[in-house]
Amino acid sequence: MIDSSEQNKKQSIFLLKLRNIFLTGLFALLPLVVTYYILSFLLDSMTGFLLPYFDMIDKELGWNTPIFLKKILSFFVLIIIILITGLFTKNYFGKRVIIKIERLVEKIPLVKTSYNATKQIIATFQSTKTETFKKVVLVEYPRKGIYSVGFVTNNRSILQDGNEDKYYTIFIVTTPNPTSGFIIIVPKDEVVVLDIPVQSAFKFIISAGVLLPSKKVEKLENGKDV
Repeated sequence: MIDSSEQNKKQSIFLLKLRNIFLTGLFALLPLVVTYYILSFLLDSMTGFLLPYFDMIDKELGWNTPIFLKKILSFFVLIIIILITGLFTKNYFGKRVIIKIERLVEKIPLVKTSYNATKQIIATFQSTKTETFKKVVLVEYPRKGIYSVGFVTNNRSILQDGNEDKYYTIFIVTTPNPTSGFIIIVPKDEVVVLDIPVQSAFKFIISAGVLLPSKKVEKLENGKDV
C-alpha cells in the first residue's frame, strides 16, 4: 500500500511541474496576444469610422461585401487620405486652410484644450532643432539617494535670475505609461548624463526596469557633470 504522505508529495511535485509548464506557456503567448489586441485596436480605430460609408455604398448598389474586405479598403482609403492631407498642407494654400481651421477649433472650450495638448506633444516628438529627448540622464528624484531616469527637454529653465543656463529642464517619465510624467528643473552639476540611446531608455522605462539598456551605464560615482 502506497504511503499517503509519499502520494501527496508526488501530487505536489506534479502540480508544481504543471504550474511551471502553464506559466511558461502563458509568458510565451502573452506578448503575441497583447500585440494582436493592440494591432486589432489600432486597425479598428483607423478603419471603424469609414465602415458606415461602405455599408451605405453596399446598400445603394445591392452588394454584400465581407466585413474584412471593407476593413482592408477602409485602411487603404485612410492611408490615401493621410497622404493627400500631407501634400495639401505642404503648400501655401493648404497651410492657410489649416491655420483657419485651428483658429476655429481654438474657439471651442473643451476641444481647444485637447487639441492644443495633442499638438504640443506631437510638436515635441517632431522637434529636430533642439535637444528634446536627445539626452538620457539620472537625477536624484523624488529625494536624495533615489535616482530616476529622465530626458533633457531644454538646456535652460524658466528661472529669470540670470542663472537659467545653469539648469536643465527634465521630463521624468512614468512607468509603464510613457505619455505622462513630471517636469523638474535641476542644476546641471547634479545631473548624471547616461551614455545610452533614448530608445533603450524608453524600453527600460516601459518594461518597469526589466529590459536593461544596451550599453552599460556608468557608475554613479563616476558620472560626468554637464
